Amino acid sequence: MTDIVPTDFDGAEDSPEKTFPLIDTPYDKRPNLEELGIIEVERGVCEDTVENRRALRHAMLKWDYVYDTTGNATGHIAARSIEQQRDRAMISINQKKQLLLDPGNINSDFLTGLDLLLDDDASKIVPGWVLGATRGWQKEQETGGPVSSRRQPAGLPGRCTMIKTDGLRCMLWHSGRIKDAGLCNLHLGSTRRTTSSVERAREKVSQISIYAVDVLEELMDTAQSEPVKLKAATEILDRAGVRGGIEVGVDINMNERPAGEILKERLDKLRAAAVEQVIISTENGVETEEVYEITDVTPREDGSDPDARK
Repeated sequence: MTDIVPTDFDGAEDSPEKTFPLIDTPYDKRPNLEELGIIEVERGVCEDTVENRRALRHAMLKWDYVYDTTGNATGHIAARSIEQQRDRAMISINQKKQLLLDPGNINSDFLTGLDLLLDDDASKIVPGWVLGATRGWQKEQETGGPVSSRRQPAGLPGRCTMIKTDGLRCMLWHSGRIKDAGLCNLHLGSTRRTTSSVERAREKVSQISIYAVDVLEELMDTAQSEPVKLKAATEILDRAGVRGGIEVGVDINMNERPAGEILKERLDKLRAAAVEQVIISTENGVETEEVYEITDVTPREDGSDPDARK
């Protein structure tokens, strides 16, 4: 922005004849993160930490990951102000205006079906999978529907129906499948992630875990509800590896000896005990009126007692 400020070098400030340009510094649309209590690496750039992301999220700001010239993550994020987000969206919308059904409405639907295939300019700026899926849908319509009753109808791709926080409609494409409910993969929460994304997600979970424990500890100390306090305490013990109850082993020592052999062993022990009792009684001068005789019992093949009552 350039303002013409009248100045009289001879002392006449109201003279319009002598002027010089006053050049203002360019307007910086990047957010001032220091106002949010975030330490900046440079204007709008900070470290990728849980605290910084939380502060940006509360301020309704989005961010981009910062990579170096070799494509590796630097551990920094660049915040985008609301103004930057809208400017970025408007640039993308202007590039895709040929796809809009109503060019005067930035939130209108995209051209789909035969209208998209017939518009050469529009078909040049859509993803390849959209054209392929649209041709498949058109072919199915011409043949009268799916080739089998068990097969789902072909989906017709269209514009994602999600309205973002800035009031603008998402400009990505949905697949047209019924189960996608008109949402793109981004808003469906697609699980397809790169290895680096998974690692960043694990790092975020690792960073935030300590805060989760703090919340549990606070609930255990200050919660008014006893069930809440008990749940928080058990969760902390569980994370610490302390389990309630008794651990029961599942190792079982299977005795594979025949039942007849076990019965014979028990009878031998009873016979030895009876004989020992008789000897002790005789040595002490006690006459036994009756001595029970334990005879050998030949067990059946199935191990049952032959003298047992039926």
